[in-house]
Amino acid sequence: MQVQTSTSSRLQLITEETNRLYEDLVALRRDIHAHPEVGHEEYRTTQLVVDTLARAGLHAEVLSVGTGAICDILPSGSGSGSDADADSAGGPRQDLVGLRADLDALPITDGKNVPYRSRTDGICHACGHDVHTTIVLGTGLVLARLRDQGLLHRGVRLIFQPAEETSPGGALDAIASGALEGVSEVYALHCDPRTEVGKIAHRVGPITSAVDQVVVTVTGSGGHTSRPHLTADVIGALGAVATETQLLLSRRVDPRSGLSLMWGRIHAGSAPNAIPQVGVIEGTLRALDEDGWRKAQALLGELVSQIVAPFGAGVEVSLTAGVPPAVNHQLGVERLSEAARSVLGPEGVAVTDQSLGGEDFAWMLQQVPGAMARLGVRPQDQDLIPDIHQPAFDVDERCIRVGVATLAAVASRPADDRDSGVRG
Repeated sequence: MQVQTSTSSRLQLITEETNRLYEDLVALRRDIHAHPEVGHEEYRTTQLVVDTLARAGLHAEVLSVGTGAICDILPSGSGSGSDADADSAGGPRQDLVGLRADLDALPITDGKNVPYRSRTDGICHACGHDVHTTIVLGTGLVLARLRDQGLLHRGVRLIFQPAEETSPGGALDAIASGALEGVSEVYALHCDPRTEVGKIAHRVGPITSAVDQVVVTVTGSGGHTSRPHLTADVIGALGAVATETQLLLSRRVDPRSGLSLMWGRIHAGSAPNAIPQVGVIEGTLRALDEDGWRKAQALLGELVSQIVAPFGAGVEVSLTAGVPPAVNHQLGVERLSEAARSVLGPEGVAVTDQSLGGEDFAWMLQQVPGAMARLGVRPQDQDLIPDIHQPAFDVDERCIRVGVATLAAVASRPADDRDSGVRG
């Protein structure tokens, strides 16, 4: 009975505090949205995070790369701060629940006509990272209130990482700065325009795919189009690379890997009657599982060289390793879903499909068990809104209340006898 009373009091306080903070959090999100910063340049956003937490009596420590921060919130009597290396007894902090947000925006011009439209030319929060940051900040404020009321029984680490949109991603910077030291499980939310506001959508196993950037450069001596036999046909070789590489990969890699090679940019030449000396084609390589991803990485250079060889051209393949699939652990999904149901009701939890998009939270899930879930941001009266990475992307801001309540519930959940499984 005492456990039930404690749980009821905890969830009630989470709901009350989330509602009390809601208008301030909306204003905070709009401020971040109006002042976007790209990866590794999130200085204003980082300072905003540090200052907001400081006003609540929490101490955040900036990551060693200069942007991003971590902040620990410990149960009453344990101390509180961001010294991730020691607890109040001088030993290492352990059994922390990690909550991760990403800070950076995209180099995309904001296409919305709203008061909080980006004030920085060519940059906007077209992926919802302003929402993610606001939610984890708001969760920290709620958890601090739970701590003060003696309702926080485990330590929580807020992780604000830089540069998620870069490759291989700022999650590695956060990890190198010690963000996961002492963390036994880690959670994150990501805005999803396909899911309506008021819902959290989950999936056990891979929720995103592996992603690499591919650049193929083809070279020849160049020449006149009237004498193609005297030089390599750079454009013809590029065309062959564009149309044949995917086919050959599909015959060499298990199709169950969900491999996808798509080209996004191609450039060669400057005159219609001149065969160029150099041509470049760029794209992304994606896979739904890590085995297929690694196999494709190993094969790509060989296959492209074979395709280009008949043209007599030189070729260089550059593959920038991005991120592996983000693989959700079953127990992490169960806990995140249970937390969402406890504050949203059973109708607040849905199931999502795996995405071919990349997510550098994958690096954290490779080291610490946990889960990422989709956060519904689509207004309930609309069937379709602009997708992420589009200039007009925006959210129904009621998603902030949903995200804060869910993360606060999962982070404040008392440890149980299944904890050894999540840590193993």
